[in-house]
Amino acid sequence: MTIGTPSHALPHCRVRRLLCVGRCGGGSPQTFDVLLRRWVVGSGGEIYHFDYYDARARQLNGLSIYEFGPRMPILARRTYAERAVYAGGPDAGSDAWRLEQGWTREITEDGETRAFTPFTESKAAIEPSAYFTTQQPDERFMSYSQLRDYTARLRASGFDVSGQLVALERKISFPFVTIVMTLLAVPFAVTTGRRGAMYGIGVGIVLAIAYWVAISLFAALGTGGLVAPALAAWAPNLLFGAGAGYLLLTVRT
Repeated sequence: MTIGTPSHALPHCRVRRLLCVGRCGGGSPQTFDVLLRRWVVGSGGEIYHFDYYDARARQLNGLSIYEFGPRMPILARRTYAERAVYAGGPDAGSDAWRLEQGWTREITEDGETRAFTPFTESKAAIEPSAYFTTQQPDERFMSYSQLRDYTARLRASGFDVSGQLVALERKISFPFVTIVMTLLAVPFAVTTGRRGAMYGIGVGIVLAIAYWVAISLFAALGTGGLVAPALAAWAPNLLFGAGAGYLLLTVRT
């Protein structure tokens, strides 16, 4: 939500529902995931809304903090920050965060703005980083369309999506592994047939391990941004496919 968009209060029914689920179910924080927009009820009754939480970087993106007065559900203050980076520790405290590029709006009981304070950087004590940790989607168990939409949302939020782009390309390239391995097996089946079954099994195991190492290596390079995601996903197939083509053309029948 932008600075110019009026936001005086949340719908009363939504506030009551969030607080009831967060408090009445034993006091543990509850996280709701609706189209990657998350709502979390704080331990002090405040409500947090954020677009995405990067657990590795301990960073919240698109964070809004709704604080209420003594009479629920009257909204007393809303704070918004494009990014909130966890800065907690033994010295700063376990609930210290650094808010970047945002503003604070104080609201009267009548819904009017009492004070509006923009800031470039500010510090806030909200909740420890573990409070916002949720189970992240696993790319391995997502369909191509799901992963594509998920990656698009992450990119729109300003996060590095190199790993997701590599996983997206691998959704297409990985099924071709069976074709490449079959092409590799043909020349080896001809040349190793006289040396026994155990020799052929050993060669197959070595090829499979080498193939998997190549896939993992290029995936790591693509995730780190050293190579393009498409190249990271297709390079093992191209390398082993070229090797299979060479062996097919040179094998003696």
